[in-house]
Amino acid sequence: MTPAPRSIALLFGSFAVACGETTSPPIVARAAPEETRAAVDTKAAVTPEAQGDPKKDAPDGGSVAPSSEPPVAPGPPAAPGPGPAFFAVDKKGVVRLDQGEFVPLKNGPRELIKNLHVAADGALWVLGFETIYKLPRLDADGFKEVARGGFQDTGSIDDFFVIADNDVWVAGFGGVSHWDGKFWTREEKAAIGAGDDTIDGIAVDREGKVWVASSNHVHVKDNGAWSTLDLGKVKDTLFMEGVERAADGTVYALASAALIKLGPGAADAAPVRLGGGSIPSYSDLSLGLDGTIAVRNLFDVVITAPTATKVWRKKDYMSEGVRSLAVDASGRVWVGGEIGVTILGPGDARVEWPSGSVPELSGEVVGVAVAGAGPAALPATGPVKKGALKGTLLRRGQPAAGIEVELCPSPGMLFSKSPCADSSVKFAGKTDDKGQWQFDAVPLGAYGFALKSEGKWKITMGSDLGVEMREGQVFDVGSISLDK
Repeated sequence: MTPAPRSIALLFGSFAVACGETTSPPIVARAAPEETRAAVDTKAAVTPEAQGDPKKDAPDGGSVAPSSEPPVAPGPPAAPGPGPAFFAVDKKGVVRLDQGEFVPLKNGPRELIKNLHVAADGALWVLGFETIYKLPRLDADGFKEVARGGFQDTGSIDDFFVIADNDVWVAGFGGVSHWDGKFWTREEKAAIGAGDDTIDGIAVDREGKVWVASSNHVHVKDNGAWSTLDLGKVKDTLFMEGVERAADGTVYALASAALIKLGPGAADAAPVRLGGGSIPSYSDLSLGLDGTIAVRNLFDVVITAPTATKVWRKKDYMSEGVRSLAVDASGRVWVGGEIGVTILGPGDARVEWPSGSVPELSGEVVGVAVAGAGPAALPATGPVKKGALKGTLLRRGQPAAGIEVELCPSPGMLFSKSPCADSSVKFAGKTDDKGQWQFDAVPLGAYGFALKSEGKWKITMGSDLGVEMREGQVFDVGSISLDK
C-alpha cells in the first residue's frame, strides 16, 4: 500500500515550532555510529571501510604521538566496487546473483517477504511476516534469525530500519517498536500522533531521530518526544507512501504527489523536483549512493541523477506489476515485478529477464537489494522455460462446462473488457464437458485466475497459481467451486 489536514508541527531543541507535541518517553532514539552515518543508505548500502586504531598501530602498543606534519585533507571517497544483487521471490525465498550465478539462500522467509536491504553493517537484512533475518556476510549461504515480533510485542511489522543487531526499529499496524537485542519496546499509534492511520514507513536519520510516515502525515521522534510535521507548504493533502534514508543520512518522505526532503527541522522540509509528468502519482522509491533518485510514477520509472533526468515510459520496459526498485552505485536501476526483472541504465542501456528465463526468479519478485555497484557482469537472457497449468471447475459438486476462464500474472479488479485483457502475458479459453481447463506453453511464473459466471467476471486466485510449475510438465492446480 483519507486525506486529513495537518495542524501540528515539530518540536526541535528547546523551542516549539508549533503546538501538537506528544511526549512518550519509553523509546529514545540512539544516534547511528559515525561510520554508519557517513557510509551508505541502509536500503542500498556497502560495508564502511575499517577505521585505524591508534593504539594498535603504535610500535609499543601505546598511543601515537601527534604528527608535526600539517594535516592532509581527505580525498573523495573511493567509488564502491562490485557487489551482489538479491531478489525476494514470493513463495520461493531470497535469491543472490553474484559472479554470474543465481543462488537460492537457505533458512530465510519464503513468503510474505515485506522488505530487504543491505544495511550499513554490510549484511543483508530481510523482513518476513513477523521475523527479521540477517545474512551475516553477503557471500553466506543462509540467514540467521535476529528478532521475532508478534501481536503482543509489536503488532504487525510492515517496515523496518536497521542500525545494528541490537538496534532495530519497526513500524506497523500496532505503532512503532524498538528491539534492543533482548526485548521489544512498543509505542501505540496514538502515542506518535498517527491516530487510526496506517503506518507506511520508518527510518532513522544520522542524528538518531526516528521518522515515520502514516497515511497522510510524517511524524518524528526527537529527544523522547513525538511531533507531527506541518507539511502544508508542500501540499494541502498528502497520501504518504513511505520514508527512506539517503547515503548522507538525510531522510526523504514519498507521497503520491511529491517527494519531500525532511529535516533537520520542520521548517527545512521541502519538495524535491523529480520530473516525469505534470500529474504525479508516485509509489516505489529508491535512493542511490551518488544522489540518484528512482521513483515509479504510475507505469513510468523516473530516474533523477545529479546531472540529468531519464524517464522510462511504460512501453520501453517490462512495466507490468512492478513491485520494487533498487539503485546501485553504477547508476543502474533494478526493477522487480510480476513478470520478471529489468535493469535500466546507465543511460539507455536495458537488460531484461522475463519470468521463466531465470528459473530461480520465476514468480513475483517482490523485493530487490543491491550492494555497492552491483554485479560487474550480468547473465545473458536465456530462453523462456514453459510448462502447462490445468484445473477443474465445479458447480454443486458437478463439472461446470463451457465456463470462460482467463490466466495472467495479476488479473485486474477494474477493467473494461476482462480481468486479463490488458496483460502482456495472458491465456483465455473455456472449460470442457468435464469442467476442465488447460493452458499450454505457459512461461514459468506465478499467475492469477479469473472466470465468468452468471455473466460476471470473478477473480478466484490473485497470483498464487503456477509457482510450482516445472519446465515441460503439466501442473494441476486442483478444483475450484463456483458455489462459493
